[in-house]
Amino acid sequence: MKKAFEKNKILIPISAVGVIILNMIFWNIFDKLVIPAGWFSDTKLSTIVNTVENLAASAVFILIIKKLFGMKIGIGKKELVKGIFLYGLVVCITAVTQFILSFQTPEKSLGQALPWILLFFIYNMTVGMIEEIIYRGLIFNSFRKYFGESKNDIYKAVLMSGAVFGAVHITNLIFAPALVIATITQVIYAFFFGVLFAVIYYRTGNLLPCIILHGIIDLSAAFWTCFANDIDKQINTANTTDMDIGTALMLLGTLSTLFISGLWQLRRSFKTQQTAAPKERYAF
Repeated sequence: MKKAFEKNKILIPISAVGVIILNMIFWNIFDKLVIPAGWFSDTKLSTIVNTVENLAASAVFILIIKKLFGMKIGIGKKELVKGIFLYGLVVCITAVTQFILSFQTPEKSLGQALPWILLFFIYNMTVGMIEEIIYRGLIFNSFRKYFGESKNDIYKAVLMSGAVFGAVHITNLIFAPALVIATITQVIYAFFFGVLFAVIYYRTGNLLPCIILHGIIDLSAAFWTCFANDIDKQINTANTTDMDIGTALMLLGTLSTLFISGLWQLRRSFKTQQTAAPKERYAF
């Protein structure tokens, strides 16, 4: 396969997208044939099952990326703090804002909600891990390997990988067909997030800041749910109530700052590279 990649580089992004599709098909079949149907109506059980699936899929994808595609991912301490709090500052602000705006009067004490908070924290971190491994570790690296390392090539890789990340969220309509406007909105703002996360990954050479930021932004949306007496009912209600157009436009206008930040940072990074010594990020 590696020799085929060397002869025809277009196979790299095509194969990467193909791997994602096969992964989605596999887990969909696995959930239907292996996991008892009643588990997915129970938030606690379904969250635990999905957490285990995310961990298993992460291990498989790391192996695929290294062995099949011959690419290094880069997960470690390198520029971790800078990646989260400087390059990812807009994401941090978005998470705090979402945490505040999603507030609802607690129906449980902190002690009662704590097990749910820990469960959601672990789950959302595994979501961040598997999605960043797939869409930055595999997809962004694949487009980068295909296009090359020039300024325009990196722009292409960032935008294309962000577009794939956004487009895949359209599949949420399978599980929540009533959320048409909300899903389309999510597709667009997932593209914004995908662009910024790719830039953070490119600047740091470390996927860990993206994983942590991704997990935090997801957790901030679900945090106050942990304080509800009937979490199952609240989640089911959220999955059947669509977003109005006004709210969608306001949300997209606000989250466009992620996209702007990503492109601004990338432009700044190229300017810095012109005046600084070459800096190793990650090797293919």
